[in-house]
Amino acid sequence: MRHAQTIALARSLLAEGRSREVARMLEPLISPLPENPAAAEPSQYVMRALLARVRLLRQGAVEAARVLLGPLADLPVRERLSPELRAEIALWLGWRYAWPDASDSDPARAFNLFVEAERHFTDELRLSGHLWVRIGQALAYLTIDEYSLALQALDEAAALKERLPDLEADVWIHDLRVQSYVLTGRYRAAQRHLEQLTGLVEQLREPLLQGRAAAYRALLEQARGGSPATTLEAAEAAEAWLGGPESTYLCWQARSCWLATLRRTGQWTEAHHLAQRWLATSAGPAAHPVRLEAAQLALLQEDAARSADLIAQVLTVPCPTHPRLYAARAALLESQRYLQSKQPERAREWAERAYQAAHELRLEPLILEALLLQARIALASGNAKQAQSFLHQAETFGDYFSLLPWAAHRFWLLAELARAEARKDEARVQYVQALSAFSLLTDRYHTARLQLEVARLTQDFDPAQARALLEAAAQVFAQLGVETARQEAQNTLLALPHHPIFAVHTPEAQFGAALAHAALSVDLVAETWLQVLEQLWPGRWLAVYRYLPGTGWQALQHHGELPATLTFPHPDQATYYTQQAAWLRLRPLPGVAFFTAAAVTPEERAAWQTLLERLKPWLPVVTLAFEHALLRANRLGEAGNGHAPETAELPSPLPELVYASSALRALIGQIYRIRSSHSPVLITGESGTGKELIARAIHATSDRRHAPFVAFNCANVPPELIDSHLFGHEKGAFTGALQANPGVIRAAEGGTLFLDEIGDLPLEVQPKLLRFLQEGEIFPLGARRPLRVNVRVIAATHQNLEELVRRGAFREDLYYRLNVIPLHVPPLRERREDIPVLVRHFLNTLRPPGAPAASITARAMEALLRYNWPGNVRQLRNEIERALAFVASEPAPLIDLKDLSPTVQQTLTDTPAHLPILSRQTPTLEAGQPLEAVLAGTEKALIERVLAEHRGRISAAARSLGLTRQGLYKKMKRLGINPARFQQTAVPNATASA
Repeated sequence: MRHAQTIALARSLLAEGRSREVARMLEPLISPLPENPAAAEPSQYVMRALLARVRLLRQGAVEAARVLLGPLADLPVRERLSPELRAEIALWLGWRYAWPDASDSDPARAFNLFVEAERHFTDELRLSGHLWVRIGQALAYLTIDEYSLALQALDEAAALKERLPDLEADVWIHDLRVQSYVLTGRYRAAQRHLEQLTGLVEQLREPLLQGRAAAYRALLEQARGGSPATTLEAAEAAEAWLGGPESTYLCWQARSCWLATLRRTGQWTEAHHLAQRWLATSAGPAAHPVRLEAAQLALLQEDAARSADLIAQVLTVPCPTHPRLYAARAALLESQRYLQSKQPERAREWAERAYQAAHELRLEPLILEALLLQARIALASGNAKQAQSFLHQAETFGDYFSLLPWAAHRFWLLAELARAEARKDEARVQYVQALSAFSLLTDRYHTARLQLEVARLTQDFDPAQARALLEAAAQVFAQLGVETARQEAQNTLLALPHHPIFAVHTPEAQFGAALAHAALSVDLVAETWLQVLEQLWPGRWLAVYRYLPGTGWQALQHHGELPATLTFPHPDQATYYTQQAAWLRLRPLPGVAFFTAAAVTPEERAAWQTLLERLKPWLPVVTLAFEHALLRANRLGEAGNGHAPETAELPSPLPELVYASSALRALIGQIYRIRSSHSPVLITGESGTGKELIARAIHATSDRRHAPFVAFNCANVPPELIDSHLFGHEKGAFTGALQANPGVIRAAEGGTLFLDEIGDLPLEVQPKLLRFLQEGEIFPLGARRPLRVNVRVIAATHQNLEELVRRGAFREDLYYRLNVIPLHVPPLRERREDIPVLVRHFLNTLRPPGAPAASITARAMEALLRYNWPGNVRQLRNEIERALAFVASEPAPLIDLKDLSPTVQQTLTDTPAHLPILSRQTPTLEAGQPLEAVLAGTEKALIERVLAEHRGRISAAARSLGLTRQGLYKKMKRLGINPARFQQTAVPNATASA
């Protein structure tokens, strides 16, 4: 190949992150492709692929990558290339279609190109190729809201990266992990990977990568309620690196954080002008993040028309990146809009829609937001019991309440609930906690709202404090231009008594404001607490202690001289007394526990208890301040959100799905990994392998398991009737349509539709199925408008769909759309370990009720293991059913070799050398045997036969069995096999053995 040395050097430089040098090296060597691209010099393909990699990964230059690879996008052109060239071209074509900023971004097509690349990688590029395929798959999965699959792909990429130095791969693994973790609410993990990403990006100093890191920093700060200054700084940096005429989707997300921060800090006019300016540059759906934030601002400004228009734009045209995520967020805003306009029923409908979408996506922050909104709607409808139920569900996500944005809204709802149930004292406490939290967030609008609510509850017994709160709130509402709220505060203010009433100012009166400033640091919170406590319990030593499991007790701050020795409480005790001290827990485990200790003698305990009652309303605020400070110090754990490590042994999803082979174990592992996905699945495999059973297993492990599973075989229905069977028809839609038929798609509403033999679907019906997969809508025959249906599609085929696409018998775009998650069921001859357990399963399930347990002889099992099973599991089942029908039932059914069909019997007299026969001493397979004994006996017999055949030579036996030497040694040790006794043993010929 020409330029071979240049290409080798380019690969080496790319691994070191020196992409600019590669671009300078390759650009002069790129020449136009001939009219027949397959006739070009092979080096041109490789150099185009490598340069396209640089353009995408370092510059985000989608158009440049399209120009470089465009002529090779057609499958017939790639088919004429060598496997090595085809793999490399398919890999970077896949990246181009996975790139979310491309105008023709097509994740489904990208997945298929990645599969094509993996199929053709040569040894030279296998490791590197698989690495970049996994990263590309993660990018595509993120684009379509498949977060668990994205994280799985990134885990696999990270494992490959351990064996291959590639700085650029490191960058992208951290980059996409940050994005995944931020969106799924795993903020600690996001912070950790962001720090590593930032360090790598500083080395490479590429604008695209610097802008992406800045955008992530803005998203993370915004999600955690971080410092407005830090969020704005990060968003402005992202805008500088990523903004422009063709702003990236991450730039739009950073802009939404910019607007949210301005809204939070009360800079509404600036936020409005920025949103208008940005939206004027783009009418496309990529700007949806900014539209949603602008809609939120319009709601607060009481501009119903503008908010409705912005939300409608998001709901009408799906966002190219995270379409379901932004549709769910738009549904939340639509619910808030109806709630604001006093239409609780419509608000409830949209909130439920948002909750269902969030639940399908398994995004805990979004689920929590929907639950809190549903609680608010229930309170507005006067249903306190239902609100309490929603709040109880929200407590499932308690980790998030250590974050100020969630804590603030939770306190507010608890206050509303307490007021609805006439628990005024508790309502006041919860309102004060919410006020403190919103103050910490510097959220001017919500702080003013809470000042108004607290004033209403305190006006009867502390009108001076109420007046101060109302004046502050009215001033903020006037500055923000919220006239309804301003008038509300003004009217409440006018209703207060005109004569001066002086409230008694206690030491704890300003405690909330002091804690708001102190919550930046654990030490400051402790010191603020001790300052207040010292005024109320003067002349004694006071301290705050920290307890960390595994570390023990540590004094944080103290006033006065501490005793030489102290007896510490158990960390689970809320209060504890000794002869010299009293202990009070300020924050419980898990994580870090905080206690205050004070000098309290036994005679002073009653006075101390009175003091605690006085401070009781403030204790939750202290806890919140500690938690916020801990979060800033990065000492709290990650939110779990369903991403626990997979266990090594996964249970079978269905009782009838039995297996022992590693191939089926791997397939079951894939099924569990995609259980939270709602993307289409394409199951391939020969007839009779159990594709429908695998489809049922996917349904059984998914969130849709309580909804219908509907199977439809495309080959069993006449072509002229398939349209009606699938999509349904209205009464009178055609001659003979005497009544309406909903169709199988609607019959599977909320559940799973299994389309077997999808390759037999007529071409004229395929566009309607494609529309359903893309839009979630069907158009029944005779209907006047489309219907939305929520169904997951699993398709299966024994045919080669790629070949059907090549022949024009199957639509390429439909194939791409179905093949988002490909699964392959191997034939039975490639997983013979499953035969004994399948036989045992069929012996148990096929015998008549009340019939004695059946068993099978070793010779019969030997024949079953030897047979090639062209009909796979279905044929094996039929064979066992046939044998049970012919075998004598008294005293107990025993299947012998003679009871099997002649073709199966014949296998023992026609034995290829590569497949050993079991010895006559192999135990009979009986119905009552434990599964482990059955598998061990069969495995031992097979290994002993092969060892005898190869006269105890370990290497030869391992090759015959498809094992490594080490793997065979481990099995022999486990099964108690001594290879020495086979070293002088001759193998009897097959005929004699039979």
